[in-house]
Amino acid sequence: MTSSIRIIKKYPNRRLYDTEINAYITLDDVKKLVVEHAEFRVFDARTKKDLTQNTLLQIITEQEASTTPLFTTAILQDFIRFYHEKSPHTFSQYLEQALKLFIDQKKFFQNQWLAYQALLTNPSLLQQALKKEPLKKKKAKERGPKKPI
Repeated sequence: MTSSIRIIKKYPNRRLYDTEINAYITLDDVKKLVVEHAEFRVFDARTKKDLTQNTLLQIITEQEASTTPLFTTAILQDFIRFYHEKSPHTFSQYLEQALKLFIDQKKFFQNQWLAYQALLTNPSLLQQALKKEPLKKKKAKERGPKKPI
């Protein structure tokens, strides 16, 4: 995988051309690039206008229509209302940070779950973990009670 941004050209006939592989691709292929965390931009082949956001919104629209919707009607209405606020950029930044936190927490809990499963499937690791726990409690007792502040 290259470190440069992949360029996809959108032609007037609505076809997408991936310049990295020199082939026409579908919107599903673009969705796969997103899932794979590939860096790309979609440009109008004639005007050179950046169409990346429009293409991503098109993918979301198709996804919302074909599966259980991620966005409720109330959420979509709130999104529309935020366009009329004086600071839509603040809302955009908040959403981006909230999603990043959600993804980080999801990864954390997935790692915790994998560690837990490893303990359950490996008896020697489980025994080591159980032996360490009483040591922590013993050390806490040796330090004595916490002093009031």
